[in-house]
Amino acid sequence: QNTRRRKTAERERDDESRNHINSAMPPLQGLSVAGLRAAVARPVATRKAGARQQGGIRAEIKKITAPDGSNSDSGKGSKVTFRDPPVFDRASTKTGIVHIGVGGFHRSHQQSYLNEMLTTRFEAAKDWCYTGVGIMPNDADMRNYLAKNDYTYPIVMRNGIDADSMSTEVEEVYSMRDMLLAFEDPVACIEAMANEDVKIVSLTITEWGYRVPLTMGDFKLIDRALNGELQDGKPLHEDSLTPTTFGVICAAAAARFQRGTRPFTLMSCDNLPHNGVVCKQRITGAAEELVCGGICSAALDEFVVWLQTEVCYPNTMVDRITPATSWEDIATLPARVGFEDAWPVMCEPYKHWVIEDNFVDGARPSWEDVGALLVPDVRPHELMKVRMLNVTHSALCYAGVVAGCTHVHEAATHSKMRAFLEHLMAEEIAPTLRANPGMDANEKLLANIPAYSALILGRLENVAVKDQLDRLAMDGSEKFRVQGREVVAEGLALGLPMHGFALYVAAWAHFVAREVREGSEVRDMGGAAVTAPFQAGGTGLPAFLSMEDIFGDLARNEGWRASVTSMFDVITEDGISTAIDALLAEVPLEVELAR
Repeated sequence: QNTRRRKTAERERDDESRNHINSAMPPLQGLSVAGLRAAVARPVATRKAGARQQGGIRAEIKKITAPDGSNSDSGKGSKVTFRDPPVFDRASTKTGIVHIGVGGFHRSHQQSYLNEMLTTRFEAAKDWCYTGVGIMPNDADMRNYLAKNDYTYPIVMRNGIDADSMSTEVEEVYSMRDMLLAFEDPVACIEAMANEDVKIVSLTITEWGYRVPLTMGDFKLIDRALNGELQDGKPLHEDSLTPTTFGVICAAAAARFQRGTRPFTLMSCDNLPHNGVVCKQRITGAAEELVCGGICSAALDEFVVWLQTEVCYPNTMVDRITPATSWEDIATLPARVGFEDAWPVMCEPYKHWVIEDNFVDGARPSWEDVGALLVPDVRPHELMKVRMLNVTHSALCYAGVVAGCTHVHEAATHSKMRAFLEHLMAEEIAPTLRANPGMDANEKLLANIPAYSALILGRLENVAVKDQLDRLAMDGSEKFRVQGREVVAEGLALGLPMHGFALYVAAWAHFVAREVREGSEVRDMGGAAVTAPFQAGGTGLPAFLSMEDIFGDLARNEGWRASVTSMFDVITEDGISTAIDALLAEVPLEVELAR
């Protein structure tokens, strides 16, 4: 039963809705390079990543030269710049971090920080390069792409609110050494993490990835690792050939424990509150599953204690808007930036990373040298970011879709939608931050709420990113459960009406109802339960709001339910603009973010 549940969950889990606000949906299903080039209307340049000369490695991008001799984008008012790539002998580097879940966000964010370290402080960075591990079947597309590029790739950072202000910067990334696939060779993945040179195992597996149960195959791998039998040559259990994320992690930790090697730090880089705590709880839960799974190693109890007391689980806050790479991005890359690549990372210039300084034996890269913030407590930064950006993003996406918008920037610049976001941030989210004990009376962060709100709105208006609202609409149930529900509960406890959140949920329900009505797939980890209220025989909104797994105590809060129902009815009868007008009529129209 666990195997069926796990396989169903992993089939439904997209490669990376991961934001994280992020995504990396594979754009290249079986397309040859020749086929791609044939689809490009003009002559293209070849990106020769990873060219080796006398043991050295350097980015070598052959750019298309314009008639005037420049290498800039030919678009009106736009410009393209290229960061100087790192120059080093790859043979002198080592893997210090194994990362599970190599998607767009990981490539735009964590890899970019280490790549900058390789450029500016090579000696400090050379032992911290990445090996990627893929768990999902579609991770093979990413591995194959990276292998053809010698595990290098470009990050294309785009910015601008109109054609005249458009700019692009390209960073060539060299911080990844290789990538393994668990379903091809689970033991190789386990041994990669068990290598004593590896000090950190990091994750971007989406919120849902932490809820996938271990399987009998996982138990068999862990048992063999605990008994020192990983390399005994015996055939693996059938289910062991498709292990889960935490099955591989636990087996690697078991191998280190059995060999007397110090543990690795397990670092979540997923966009969920208290991600380090969630990681530790998942490991603790896995330990309980091991006992129930019948593992017969005499060292099991000691291993469980070791997992709980010796492994470190730092909390992190991550931020960089990274849409899925589209076919249009790939096809227009030569014309826009002057070179061809099969799977570039497209993102905004802004990035931010706050990390709890809690690592096994203090072993970690000096990320603070390249702009990351190492702190004793991530919670205040995490609360600010998740609530002000992620929650706002979700609210914007459903209201924007219902309003007929396609892209984030269209919704963010819509006059009614912007007023809705300003209200949501200033009147409903900000008060919960000021009252939340997790902010620890962080006056500096609290005083920065108006400026941070303005920064977020500016980022959402970035036309060049071209983030799709439909992408953000994925996994709405998990996002609300993890990110939004607590905000509503805290706001109601403060005596706030939380009508802006009621509009958010009402728009979400309209979105789901429309998708069901039109026969479209609702990509949500909640599965059929999310769409069932709007299927034939369902009771609609009342059943939707009664899903306790998503709404918790709000499912029984009659005042909250009435507020959502009222907003839902206004949208049904008069549209989303009228619903926003009704919301804003309750407060001064000139919403003061600084209040």
